[in-house]
Amino acid sequence: MTLLKQLILLIVALFIFLFAGTVYLNAENSRAFISEQLATIAQDAATSLGMQLSPLILDKNNQVFVERTVDAVFDSGYYRSIQIHDMEGRSLIAKQAGTQVNNVPDWFIRLFPIETPVGEALMTTGWQQAGVVKIAANPGIAYASLWASSMNALFWFLGASLLTLCVGLLVLHYVLRPLRDVEMQALAICNREYPDPAKLPWTLDLRSVVQAMNRMTQKVKEMFAEQAASIERMRAEAYLDTLTGLANRRYFDLHVKQLMEADEPLARGALLFLEISHLKEINDQKGFRVVDQLLVETGALIKTLLLEHADSEAFAARMSGNTFAVFMAGVEQEKARQIGNTLAHRLSTLFERGLTPYSDVGHLGMAMFHGQKINKWLSEVDLALRTAQGEGPNAMHFFAPEELAGHGALSASQWKAVLLEALNAQRVELYTQGVQDCDAQLIHREVFLRLRDESGEQIPAGLFVPMAKRHGLIQEFDRVVIDLCLKELAKDADLHLAINLFPASISHPEFVAWIRQKLAAQPALGQQLCFELPETEAVNQLDDLRAFIDELAVFGVKFGLDNFGRGFSSFSYLSALRVQYLKVDGSFSKDVDQNREHQFFMDAMVKIAHGLDLQVIAKSVETQAEQETLLSLRVDGLQGFGIAGTELWKTAPSL
Repeated sequence: MTLLKQLILLIVALFIFLFAGTVYLNAENSRAFISEQLATIAQDAATSLGMQLSPLILDKNNQVFVERTVDAVFDSGYYRSIQIHDMEGRSLIAKQAGTQVNNVPDWFIRLFPIETPVGEALMTTGWQQAGVVKIAANPGIAYASLWASSMNALFWFLGASLLTLCVGLLVLHYVLRPLRDVEMQALAICNREYPDPAKLPWTLDLRSVVQAMNRMTQKVKEMFAEQAASIERMRAEAYLDTLTGLANRRYFDLHVKQLMEADEPLARGALLFLEISHLKEINDQKGFRVVDQLLVETGALIKTLLLEHADSEAFAARMSGNTFAVFMAGVEQEKARQIGNTLAHRLSTLFERGLTPYSDVGHLGMAMFHGQKINKWLSEVDLALRTAQGEGPNAMHFFAPEELAGHGALSASQWKAVLLEALNAQRVELYTQGVQDCDAQLIHREVFLRLRDESGEQIPAGLFVPMAKRHGLIQEFDRVVIDLCLKELAKDADLHLAINLFPASISHPEFVAWIRQKLAAQPALGQQLCFELPETEAVNQLDDLRAFIDELAVFGVKFGLDNFGRGFSSFSYLSALRVQYLKVDGSFSKDVDQNREHQFFMDAMVKIAHGLDLQVIAKSVETQAEQETLLSLRVDGLQGFGIAGTELWKTAPSL
């Protein structure tokens, strides 16, 4: 029960106590006063009647007059009994009436009994005692008077109490408002938000509470910022080239290897090397500052080009002093060649801007991934670079040792036909991989989508996903997966599934409304469902992601960020994003038992996540040693072939 309700109940109880006590005391005092008045009235009436009848009481001839006089007094209704008897106690006249009380409850009469005192007067004739008059007042009128005065007091006190209570509640509302602000601050911190300091109240005790809460909010905010800044500095020192802001050689080797050996291995990609020419000559002629500026502008040139082609999963790295690399996953050969030619053409702008005195700015070599080992791929790219250096200034050479076969040889228009045909024929397969907690209990199963062509051959995700993005079919694939998963969730209340959504889907209001409609029809399924989005793309559309979470959180749906830590975005956005868990990129799980940097990075991420009440799940766990090390770093879940393999779960036709 809230403090306000407790205070209200206390005030109401006090008012009831005071109200009951005041009314009772008022009625009791009135009863005592009325009893005294009745005694006085009875005595005065007895004295007056006695004096009036004294000369007549012994004369039998006046008996009728005496009786009429007594009747006149008795019929007034103010007296319950009038008795006259002689000195020997013989009754001469006796008048008796019952007690009649109108409109007064019986319980009130029993609670406040009024005694009816008897007034007594001696009648004398001369020196002779003639008799005694006894008069008892009628309490009916007294009860009516007492009831009326008590009701008046009741209504007046009740009105005053209600008015005072309303004023008191209004005062409490304003006095306790700072406590509500403090409550909202605490709830905001639980939701990983840090509101502005609450306004200080004028009440000294509450002022100290609000000041303490404001200090705590600021301290928590600073602690999170310091932790995030610390891990970002560590990540930058380990994986960023400080001069250009691009990734360094260590990051390149780590993530290319991870992408090629992931649970969903690379199916298609392109690798480009760019080597800037004449750096030694420029350094000798102009100095290292000019060289640094040239390298910085080259890095900016590459960043701009990648932003223009943001639909491809790509990153750039500075491999050595004058060599840059661009890795593009899922890109087809035609587009890769186009990107390479565009970059080669833009190299001349560095000369035109005066950043280098040589028109021969650099050369580019590119090679496609076609299933070869990483070392062979690097050798092909290097060979293409050396070939370009022999072809002239700012040349780009594309290494193509053999014609692509199978799905890799399909054109863009052919891909669209293949994808539409697969959707229409429902040649969709869902694979799952289990995610376990520290006690080896299943948290959920992550769902992976696969397609098959007309001949029944499986199409790797790395091939069809980029083409689906290009042709605007991503939402259709997301709808198919969600539909199939909801049907299975309805069959098994213990099943929990995590679906990887394409970030482009959540930007479409029609798609979000479709999911909401599906869950509104079966709201209980929301508790069994998780949606995941890759961090590198989610951070570029945080507003859409927040709106998507707000729309579906009412159904109990959970949300997570996949491949967390792969990019170089600041962690500060986590405090305002209401996700429930993070799946750390698999590159940090590889050899984590031997790699101190990975251990430090994972430990830092766990601390930040737990401080924000987020769970941390490590991906691509392969060995027992990796599992033990990750558990010692307090991760909340594990995923990978060392935990549970990927298995075929459902196919569309069987559903």
